Amino acid sequence: MLRNTPTEVVPVSPGRFARLCLIMAVLAVAVSCSRPPGDQAVEPTKPADAAPPAATAKVREPAVAGQFYPGGKDELRKVVEGYLAAAKPEAIKGRLVAIVCPHAGYNFSGPIAAYSYKLVAGRSYDDVVVIGPSHHTAFAGAALTEADLWRTPLGDVPIDQGINDALLKAAPKTFTRDDTVQALEHSAEVEIPFLQVSLKSFRLVPVCIQDFSPANCKAVGHALAQVLKGRHALIVASSDMAHYPATDLCAQVDKTTLASVVKMDLDAMYNWEREGCAKYADRQVVCTLCGLGPVVAVMVAARDLGADRASLLKYANSGQLDKRTADQSVGYGAVAISNTRAQEPAVGGEAKMDDAPLGSTDNLTVEQKRTLLTLARRAILEDVSHGLRLKPPTDDKAFEERRAVFVTLKAGGKLRGCIGTLEPQASLGEAVIDAAISAATEDPRFPQVRTAEVAGLDLHISVLSPMVPTTADKIVLGKHGIVVSQGMRRGVFLPEVAPEQGWDLDTTLTYLCVEKAGLPADAWKHGAQLESFTTQSFGDEDVK
Repeated sequence: MLRNTPTEVVPVSPGRFARLCLIMAVLAVAVSCSRPPGDQAVEPTKPADAAPPAATAKVREPAVAGQFYPGGKDELRKVVEGYLAAAKPEAIKGRLVAIVCPHAGYNFSGPIAAYSYKLVAGRSYDDVVVIGPSHHTAFAGAALTEADLWRTPLGDVPIDQGINDALLKAAPKTFTRDDTVQALEHSAEVEIPFLQVSLKSFRLVPVCIQDFSPANCKAVGHALAQVLKGRHALIVASSDMAHYPATDLCAQVDKTTLASVVKMDLDAMYNWEREGCAKYADRQVVCTLCGLGPVVAVMVAARDLGADRASLLKYANSGQLDKRTADQSVGYGAVAISNTRAQEPAVGGEAKMDDAPLGSTDNLTVEQKRTLLTLARRAILEDVSHGLRLKPPTDDKAFEERRAVFVTLKAGGKLRGCIGTLEPQASLGEAVIDAAISAATEDPRFPQVRTAEVAGLDLHISVLSPMVPTTADKIVLGKHGIVVSQGMRRGVFLPEVAPEQGWDLDTTLTYLCVEKAGLPADAWKHGAQLESFTTQSFGDEDVK
């Protein structure tokens, strides 16, 4: 049974807690969690019916299953899939770096959170860092988990203790391992089922903070960026918005908050937290952003990783969703943080690329991607400098399976060559060598790459899934590569082309017909065959 109230006690400062106590003295409203005054810590307790930990792994059991979200596996999956199916976020430009998601009971915040996770659905990330506020324990710095696995009704998620080790090394005065902080905390836990449904597999790095000071949040964010650079990772900030004004005032307060969030203006966010709470203290506003610290830390990390835009995907407050809470509402916002100057890494294909085990041909690790990019650059250098051809690597079975590959070269941000095949003609290693050399020496649009240019080239490799027949209404720009063919004419766009150009679907298909296939502009409407594919797509910027 889900908890029927959206409200929760907000973390951060003694002053904020004092304001809350004053309000709670006159409000007879059940809250979804509570925090002790001052620095009192809550001793963690284990549910009586919790499953015993695995013999060889330390497991963090779910603390709020059956309260904030359904406790049964089938029901939970059905609820999350329903929210995701209903969410219709607008596409974002560039690479998705981070998201902001609410963390209340699913019957309140689930439909809003789904807008962020819908953007994530079908993508592939090696790691997901979830930063949430502490509602139970006061402490300095940031707490990492000691567990090897975090459990939800949908299964166990492995913890990336390698990243935890790196964070402890990068900022030893900021990070600690402490499961007493996480034992009863819901702010990270409620995000995990959405990730499990959306991503299939990933490693988790839960981080909990209670000190929302700029110094602490910036230390957390900078350390995260340092450790995550070159990794294929997503960062999640877990945060609700204003607590507990009437619904109309809640929307007004949250509008001001979101104006600062989408500008990524950290100073304005802190200023409004102080000013908004003071201005509306007599109208039950105890915070403007209950996860202010996590949001700030995530924005600092995202900026360090190249993000330059925050986009509001969806907003609502509990009073708008359920009139019974109209007098004491909580706000929920879904936000995407992206790098508009970078290509979006390709999602796994609907065929077998989604479900392929990490390290296989269709789900390459960061190290394998780095190896292929190095191979492509060396192949170009040896060919244009000495007329020699490299041999493909033989020490990794993932490189031995036959795959279709495209290699794209850019110089100074401009296209310098792009050639590949739509059908598998060689092993992955051999195909990367072939496509790299061809892109450098055989693209008829450009002169042959010179030796002096090779070091400065930006390389991008796309490994293609099998082609499947499709129709225009099933194409998702940024996710699907598109092939149009009619008679002897054929043209192809990789998934990243339309988002890079800012094209809508009609424009994309028109340019594809005219520019790539030499067909009439409307051929895709009148008899031309459409096929789609997905890619594993990665470049130098993804493996640094």
